[in-house]
Amino acid sequence: MSFEIVTLSKQLIAGLTTVLPTPESFDDISAMSKVKSEYLEKYKQEASKLAKFAQDENVYGINFNDANQNYLVGVKVNDVPTGYASFSTPAGIFAKFTTKAADRNQIDQFIGAAYGELGQSDEYGIGGNYNLEVVNNFVNDADTFTLFLPAVKK
Repeated sequence: MSFEIVTLSKQLIAGLTTVLPTPESFDDISAMSKVKSEYLEKYKQEASKLAKFAQDENVYGINFNDANQNYLVGVKVNDVPTGYASFSTPAGIFAKFTTKAADRNQIDQFIGAAYGELGQSDEYGIGGNYNLEVVNNFVNDADTFTLFLPAVKK
């Protein structure tokens, strides 16, 4: 698995959010993947409402940790529409990983492997407690899944 280092501007994502179940182990992330899949389906019902605020054509997923492990699915916005949750990623460097579309459980295993790859890099380390996903493959039938992990130069 390889990655490319890219620079992203600040991203403000607004949409639907939920707390994820904590996996028993990395080998069994099915409960977490199931909840993410459910929220992607729930997003599809809200898509037309959020589309008018979207700054691009992508649908994003964000895994982030505060007191809990959370998942937000939505669109990039300038301002958060009333009634929606949001998460803002700072500008900076990110490790970009891409794979062909697969089921949610396989994608979450891919994410875990991507963290391992970045963590073992000689040049870059993990730079945050969140990641940014482009989930068009689950919502718009695109053929790739893209993951951005915040990175720091060692």
